[in-house]
Amino acid sequence: MEPIHYSSNDMWWGTLGTVRPFSNFHPNRDVMEIHNALDRKDVGTLVNILTNRNNAQRQVIAAEYKQTTNKDLIASLKKALSGDLEDLLLDLMMLPEHFDAQRLQDAMAGLGTDEEGLMEILSTRSREQLQHINNAFQQRFKKDLEKELRGETSGDFAKLVVALLKKADSPTLVQKDVEALAASLSGKKANAASWIEIMTSRNSAHLNNVLMEL
Repeated sequence: MEPIHYSSNDMWWGTLGTVRPFSNFHPNRDVMEIHNALDRKDVGTLVNILTNRNNAQRQVIAAEYKQTTNKDLIASLKKALSGDLEDLLLDLMMLPEHFDAQRLQDAMAGLGTDEEGLMEILSTRSREQLQHINNAFQQRFKKDLEKELRGETSGDFAKLVVALLKKADSPTLVQKDVEALAASLSGKKANAASWIEIMTSRNSAHLNNVLMEL
């Protein structure tokens, strides 16, 4: 089989896939090495392959593994591994939207809510990405994401996270903030209120995106 080459467009977003596509990608070769490594419990080979492929390539490997061995790669990894290493490699095998759905669930689980974790995802994903995350959350946890966010947050922060989620149907928050700050600078005197509101209620990743587009 000829090597499969991926462009940057094949990577959906950087949650799990900041690794660049592996340029000399032979999924059938990877599958055979993984299959042998699972038999030998050779964790070094498993880590070397799965951490050096981007998410799109890992999904190809999973499909090729199923076709070649008639086994599910996730189930095989669970059988062969344990502990933190198992968690790491299973996370790597998730589709990005399912990983973000899991992170949102974790941020809302237990006592207290990880507000920074919620903001990191909701403020930096595109409308299309949020739609996929919303669907994945419903599929994985049989819950409505908006209702969960409303139940786990309160006050102005609740309004903010719900507004971020709903940007899937409206211009992105980054675009809105850029427009608001640009408008505040268009007059003779800058509107400090807009700057204070945005600079104090957004996370660093979101603010970097705003300032890059301003």
